[in-house]
Amino acid sequence: YRFIEFFVPGIIAMSVMILSLFGTVHLNTELRQKGVIRKLSTTPITRTDWILSNIVYQFILAVISTMAMLLVSYAVFHVSLHINAWLPAFILLDVFTFVGIGMILTRFVKEAQSAAAAANAIMFPMMFLSGSFWDLSSSPEYLQWISKAMPLTYLNDGLRDTMVFGNDSSALVNLVIIVVMGLVFFVLASRWMSWKAK
Repeated sequence: YRFIEFFVPGIIAMSVMILSLFGTVHLNTELRQKGVIRKLSTTPITRTDWILSNIVYQFILAVISTMAMLLVSYAVFHVSLHINAWLPAFILLDVFTFVGIGMILTRFVKEAQSAAAAANAIMFPMMFLSGSFWDLSSSPEYLQWISKAMPLTYLNDGLRDTMVFGNDSSALVNLVIIVVMGLVFFVLASRWMSWKAK
């Protein structure tokens, strides 16, 4: 495979992470500042419903973004990638995980202006330590251990397993790991989310 074919799945995973995390934190802190979140507490909607609605919204945006990246990849770089049912599954889990992290951050971010800083504090380490741009095997061993604690690592590996290497068994392992991580963040987000203004 060529480097661009190794690169594209990492860029897809990273872009969906940025879209989901930054979008969730910024939108929810802004709505909290305006008092919209507080008003939602007077409606029948639950915290879980609100988080799920954020996931659906971000997933739609992620699908559009991924399609655009793939179109450019095929049209300009003539990549050879395997596109199958694994791709939407990993994109959904990418959104699910990082919307959950975003909702947790929203619990602690007081102003929309500080949302970008909070999101960047999570995103930038993952971008450079999770193998989005290069193979982690070339990194120092201690960085490889750090990367194993980051959800983006398993999304990158899972997408490459299916899109580049055609290794379904390895993709399934990464899928299971990210499902567990995503569920943990979702549960924490649903418990910690507050309707009240900060």
